[in-house]
Amino acid sequence: MKRSFFTICFVLFSVCFSCSKKEQEINLKWNKSYNEDTFDRSVTGLKWALAYLGSTITTDTTLLGLSYKDSIITLNLNQLGFSEHAKTELSKLQYIFKNSEAYKKNSALDLGRYIALTFGNSHHYYAITDVPKSLNQFLELYTLNNNKGYIDNSSVSKVDRIISFSNISDSNSQGFLSAEIDSISNDTLEYETVEIMPNGQLKFGIYDIDGALKEAGNSKITKAGKPAKCIWCHEVVIQPLFRKQQNHEGYLSYIKFNDTLKYFNRELQDFQDKQWNDPSITNKKLHTELELLYIAFMEPNAERISKEWNLPLADVKKKLAHLETHTHHEFPFLGNLYRRKDIDALAPIKYIEVPGSIREQSSNEVNLLN
Repeated sequence: MKRSFFTICFVLFSVCFSCSKKEQEINLKWNKSYNEDTFDRSVTGLKWALAYLGSTITTDTTLLGLSYKDSIITLNLNQLGFSEHAKTELSKLQYIFKNSEAYKKNSALDLGRYIALTFGNSHHYYAITDVPKSLNQFLELYTLNNNKGYIDNSSVSKVDRIISFSNISDSNSQGFLSAEIDSISNDTLEYETVEIMPNGQLKFGIYDIDGALKEAGNSKITKAGKPAKCIWCHEVVIQPLFRKQQNHEGYLSYIKFNDTLKYFNRELQDFQDKQWNDPSITNKKLHTELELLYIAFMEPNAERISKEWNLPLADVKKKLAHLETHTHHEFPFLGNLYRRKDIDALAPIKYIEVPGSIREQSSNEVNLLN
């Protein structure tokens, strides 16, 4: 019996749709990292990473882009509430991830490696979140207020800072600019920016004196590190001043400036509280699950490595016997830990290289989007 023209078209469309959907999907493998670690906690950490990358997962609980089976999480880029720009950049990365030796063997990418290569890689983070490529591009986006704040006793910067800010727009879009300056010469040494994304999360940029994006802040100037470290400190807030500052002529007084920052933060918190719906995000303390997720990957214990390599724990410990271990200063319960670069060098298969650090300047901040 001959098939009708419409039946053939329907079958072809279904096949094409299935292929297209498959191209947008990636499987992520959860590997238990410490005694209290659970699959649900790691999913929460992943949600925070996606939100920091711009996903509207914060505001839309109907999104279908995350599905789970056993220890596998499947992401579908078309159903995670990302902008078209973000989807384009993430698609490029997913193509590389899925064509790696490890993915082809395991049919999945380690969840921690995915976080390290998206949220934790400065080049990829900038591209996905569409951070302005230059300081001039940032300045074209915002009209900065003539009033500025002066910080001479920062808990982050090792030099003085001049803080400029835009007014809040109807869409809650807002930008902040910090110029790190030499207090003697008044020369600008570096720039840092903060922007409020449409989903109510913050995004961060670091620029050199010529206005070009940098992987991380200069450690001689600031303790800010990479964008992921900015997020670790700011979390979901516009930070007030933690230390008292001197008043400087031509700038807002210490009290007025601090009140201004508190006002901006109240407006941001109000926006978040009205827009965010996912319980994993509305409980803002749960951002710690993301930090645990990437720390446990970057500094794994032997038990986690055993799961990654699919080898008996005794064999793993024997293979790692020559390596030194350490405990984490924030989370000692993670156990005796190794360094990711040392582990990947001994792995039975080749993995995509991750930065040496999520928070600090790395010598190997690979850019897979070049």
